[in-house]
Amino acid sequence: MKRKIALTFLIYAVLLACGLSARSADTPERIVSLSPNLTHIIYALGSLDKVVGVTIFSDFPPEASKLPKVGGWVNPNYEAIVALKPDLVVLMKDQDTIFGQKIRNLGLKTLVTDSNNSVEDILDTITLMGKLLGKQEEAEKLTASMQSSLDEIRQRTEGLPKKSILLVVGRNPGTMEDIYVIGRNNYINELIEIAGGENVVQNKRLSIKITKEALLTYDPDVIIEINHEQVDKEKEILETWSSLKESRAVKNGQVYILPSTVLLHPSQTIVEGTRVLADILHPETKDRYGNND
Repeated sequence: MKRKIALTFLIYAVLLACGLSARSADTPERIVSLSPNLTHIIYALGSLDKVVGVTIFSDFPPEASKLPKVGGWVNPNYEAIVALKPDLVVLMKDQDTIFGQKIRNLGLKTLVTDSNNSVEDILDTITLMGKLLGKQEEAEKLTASMQSSLDEIRQRTEGLPKKSILLVVGRNPGTMEDIYVIGRNNYINELIEIAGGENVVQNKRLSIKITKEALLTYDPDVIIEINHEQVDKEKEILETWSSLKESRAVKNGQVYILPSTVLLHPSQTIVEGTRVLADILHPETKDRYGNND
């Protein structure tokens, strides 16, 4: 109850700070979404028709890929944004730090969300977007369903030995150099724990760069690499990892490749991402709760 009350005040404070009212009459009609996860959420709430522009690589849902592009996640095209005449630009807190004020200096209203630190942040963002779009009921149903599904996955793996995992989000192609891995200060670490795993990286940062030698010191049970490309890189990834024969995960055939959409978009898609993690870490529990739908 206290959390809901605090969140209500937060929603109104954010809306007022952006020059927006919570009244349905002020619901934005032309939205530019500068982060794919926010586009996902708007779609889930049934308001994708209000989105007039997205960043490159916004390919979910398929309709989003057909919308006008306004540059990249860290380097938006300001002229393209202005040309679309949005009454609201939505972006993430990290983006706001980089260029949010530049957008406001163009006379555009912004809504800044924070969905990176925890699952609760993601649920709060969905609630906030629901309030903004006049979709409170849809947002309540979505967040309740997500929480229920995550609780079910947690029950699936409860009491089982936690498998250590290294989640690789970047690497110099074809080599074991410039390896970037997920740290502990983010929602992905929380998903790993829900799925019955333990992040071998103790660092509190969002992500860190490690060496091949450090990787061997970690020696996780499971290695997962995120494929950010739009093309199939599975052969290159598996061949590169196969050269690291000293690694326990490599020796045991526990190297997996996941597309970025499975885990790296803090939206309703985290439910499916957590299921995939649980299936990898504890395949013996796949049928514990039916077919996992």
